[in-house]
Amino acid sequence: MAFQIFLIGKNNISYEIITFNSISINKNTPVSPMPMPEEDSEENMLMKIEGNSTQISVNWTLINGQSPCGTGAITKGATKWEAAGNLGELSVKKQMDQLDELSPKSLTDFYSLRIYDTEAAANAEPTAYDGMMQSLQFTTSSASPVNWNVSLNYIQGNVITSMSGNTAEEPIVESAYYLYDSGGLRTGIKVNFKEFASYASGDRPVTTGAILRYKQDAGLVDFWREKQINFTQNTNAPYDYVDKPFFVNDLVVEAGSSTLKNYKIRLALLTDAGRGDWSDGELQVLPVV
Repeated sequence: MAFQIFLIGKNNISYEIITFNSISINKNTPVSPMPMPEEDSEENMLMKIEGNSTQISVNWTLINGQSPCGTGAITKGATKWEAAGNLGELSVKKQMDQLDELSPKSLTDFYSLRIYDTEAAANAEPTAYDGMMQSLQFTTSSASPVNWNVSLNYIQGNVITSMSGNTAEEPIVESAYYLYDSGGLRTGIKVNFKEFASYASGDRPVTTGAILRYKQDAGLVDFWREKQINFTQNTNAPYDYVDKPFFVNDLVVEAGSSTLKNYKIRLALLTDAGRGDWSDGELQVLPVV
C-alpha cells in the first residue's frame, strides 16, 4: 500500500507532493480545566467550550525533473493517481515558482489537501481536508545546496473573510441544463436561479456576477471546477435570472464514446463585497430543456 498527496487549489490547479518525508495530522480538541479548591485531580471539572481543529504539516524534498503540477481532475491511472493537464518535468526552481503561484493571495482562495491510496478502486473517495495553507517554507543547507526541502502548514476549515462587507446570501438554484452547439455537442451549462429576497431595507448587496462550481456525478472522484461570469444585477423582485450561460470546454467524455458524463453544480453570487454563500445542496444538470 502506498499513498499520494495532492494539494489542490482554486480552478482545479493541483500540486502532487511526490517525495514526502513526513506528514503529521494534529487533531486539536481543547478542554478547559477548572480544578476545585481542596479537591484532587479526579474532581477536576473539565469544560468543553471550544470547538475542534485539525492542522496538518507535510515535509518533502524537491527533485529536479519531477512532474508534480496538473490543471485538471485527478483520476486513477494504471498504477497511481494522476492529475489531468500535467505540465511535464520541471526543474526545482520551476517547482518552487509553481508552489509560490499556488499560494493564497485572494480573499476567495481555498484549497483541498487530499490523500489517495494507490491500491484503492478508481471510484474510491480520498481522505480530503478542505481548508487553507498557513505557511510554506523552503530550506536548503550549504552541505547540500542542490536539495531543497519544503514544509507546508495547513489548517482544515471553511474559508471566509472578516474583511467582507455585505456579501450575498445563498441563491436559490431552480434548474440547470446543458448548452449545445449546432452539432449537438455540449458547450456549457445554463442555470435558472433567484437571489435571496428577504434582506433588510438597504442591505441588499450589488450583484456583479456569479461563480458556477461543477463536477462529475455518480460518485466519481473529481474536484469542483469553477467558471465565473459577470452580469448586471436584476433590481426587480423576485430577483430571478433565466438561462444564465456558463460556457466551459472541459466536460469529460466517456471513454470510447461521444457521451459526456453527468454533472452536478453549486452556485454563488459575486457582489461588490466579494463572493457570497454557495447554494444549498448539489443540483443535477439536466440534458434537455
